[in-house]
Amino acid sequence: QYLSTDVLAQFSITLHLHLASSIAHLTIMGEAWTETQEGISIFFFSFSSLLALVLVLSKFLHDSKIMSMILPEAGMVLLVGIVAGFFLSLFVDDNIENDDDAAENVAESLLSFSAKIFFLALLPPIIFNSGYHLRREMFLRHLTPICLLAFIGTFVSTLVIAFLLYWVSNAGWTDGFEPTLTELLTFGALISATDPVSTLAVFQSKRVDPHLFYLVFGESVMNDAVGLVLFNAFAKFVSHHNTAGKVTLGILEFCVIFIMNFAGSLVLGIISGILAAMLLKYVDMRQNTLLELTLYIMIMYVPFLLAEILQLSGIVTILFSGIAARRYVVPNLSESTDEHADVFFRLAAHIAETSIFLELGLSVAGLSGRGLFDWAFIMWSLLACLVGRALNVYPICVAYNVSLRKPVPSMHDETTDPTTSYQADDDDGHSHVEMTDQTCIKDDASTDSSSPEKSSRPQRPEMAATMTLDSRKDQKIQTSTANMLWFSGLRGAVAYACVKTFPDTFGHQKEFMATTMALVLITVFVFGGTTELMLNVLKIQVNVDEDSYIENYLRADPLTGFIHNLENVYVYPCVVRHSDMADVQQDEPIDDDESVHSFHEHVDFEMTESQHETNVARRSKKLRESLYDFGSA
Repeated sequence: QYLSTDVLAQFSITLHLHLASSIAHLTIMGEAWTETQEGISIFFFSFSSLLALVLVLSKFLHDSKIMSMILPEAGMVLLVGIVAGFFLSLFVDDNIENDDDAAENVAESLLSFSAKIFFLALLPPIIFNSGYHLRREMFLRHLTPICLLAFIGTFVSTLVIAFLLYWVSNAGWTDGFEPTLTELLTFGALISATDPVSTLAVFQSKRVDPHLFYLVFGESVMNDAVGLVLFNAFAKFVSHHNTAGKVTLGILEFCVIFIMNFAGSLVLGIISGILAAMLLKYVDMRQNTLLELTLYIMIMYVPFLLAEILQLSGIVTILFSGIAARRYVVPNLSESTDEHADVFFRLAAHIAETSIFLELGLSVAGLSGRGLFDWAFIMWSLLACLVGRALNVYPICVAYNVSLRKPVPSMHDETTDPTTSYQADDDDGHSHVEMTDQTCIKDDASTDSSSPEKSSRPQRPEMAATMTLDSRKDQKIQTSTANMLWFSGLRGAVAYACVKTFPDTFGHQKEFMATTMALVLITVFVFGGTTELMLNVLKIQVNVDEDSYIENYLRADPLTGFIHNLENVYVYPCVVRHSDMADVQQDEPIDDDESVHSFHEHVDFEMTESQHETNVARRSKKLRESLYDFGSA
């Protein structure tokens, strides 16, 4: 039994209504007009109409190649919110005397959502969907630089932003706005959370170098989780009684708590995925696809809520729940549920992110009328973000490239493998490949092998002391890639969601909220809108042949290692139905012409022919998944 398109449409409408009703309930909680049906109806209708308008305009934006090059989709949503917020602000009187005027109160509430809705309803689908669509082999292949950028880089960026702004404010260059160091550390953590959805959309359409794509995508996914944990930790130190000594001890205590909190949340997320897989393995619901889908999509919220109850990081938990669900739960689902759940997760994340950007635009009008935009502090904050991003990206890229270089024996060494190739750098900075037997020297910057200049290049008598293995050359972070990484540090939904819960101990919450709004607007419109131009300026490789990339790197250099083998042998077979068929050696290629034959060698005699064909089809489909799928709608 397969779900019809009508059933999927019903799920989409149900999700839309659920999110909108949650927004209405949480946002207007505590207001007098929430007790009237009229007030709730006006709010629900107003926000749903704006959301529908944004979705329709998004369609026309995607159809226009010129407009989509200039205006990112997130920017378009922000513009709609700003314009709508301006008209709504006309209905809001700063001195409301009539609390029974539902329309007036609804307009005021639309201009500022409750912080609870962001963390309880909107963030989990976004983070889960990112983890769910993180391609495992690409993520693990580039895991080291991604983790370095997400963990060390985010922490460095936080400190640089905080101390630079602290120095600037003490120097009196922020028009009298002088926040405390603990407030700036908290602000540095939230504003270090990147959200390059606009950049990734351009990367996807231009089919850029997959290495660059996954560095940006992987870092943004992990960076959001790290930034949220940092924000929550630093926010606890915002107090009137904190001295420099207490803050120093608090930071040391924070390091221990951060590691334990992150590790515990990570383990909880993976265990949640494994338990969901075991449930669907032993409770076969494939003949009841509606029930199966309903049960499965609960994984998008249940682990998050459990983590919050246990005082762990719900965001980190839900991220790794998404990664584990894709790895362990999907093989136990029917093909119909697999396809519809994928659409559902994309839908939930898209509506949630659109709602956040729309509310951000609506809030601009609400704050601009109160004179809360301190442009001196905003400009210094922008500079601090750029400097912090640079001190985050470039040192880590250099250090990682150095770690890739391996000792190379002399060309006269008889033990040298003549087929092993290495990547080195010419004096002019161009990359080329040298063979250990010096039989050929191929310049990657040119495809003309008959060039006289190239053929007359003298051969070097001896190899360099260290070089990068040719099989790992796609992992080396080139200068242009590092520059694009720095440029891709857009701020967005996560930063704005955090600032909504910024501690207001010193009465500075609104100023930090206005600053975050301004930084999101600047980065989305300026950096997001010029991504394609920057690709051309930096001469980033585009229109990459995915099949060739997979053949050269992913298939030629499959995942190995103790943990990978342990997981494949002991964990995966225990939680996945027919694991000997569906996904053993997932990272090794299967020739489409011989896939049926190779799989028949592992067929369980109890498995029906239809089950076998379904598994083969799913395996072939997985191999053809795009490298550029980051879970967008």
